[in-house]
Amino acid sequence: MSDKNTLEDLARRIAALEELLTHQSLALEELSQQMHEAQQAREKSDRKQKTLFQILQEIEDKAGEGQSLPREKPPHY
Repeated sequence: MSDKNTLEDLARRIAALEELLTHQSLALEELSQQMHEAQQAREKSDRKQKTLFQILQEIEDKAGEGQSLPREKPPHY
């Protein structure tokens, strides 16, 4: 094998590695963005859950003060 063939082979291998690195970098950036969006959605869900819990707590507190909770049948009955 000549030096020229060896250099060409190394150049092809380096180019293939650079291409692979580029694809992996793009995939990593995309995963990072998806993780960020998932974290934001989780935080929004947590805020809604806390709000609903506070509302429920207020209703239970009012019921404890002698007021009864409405016992209406849901519309689908």
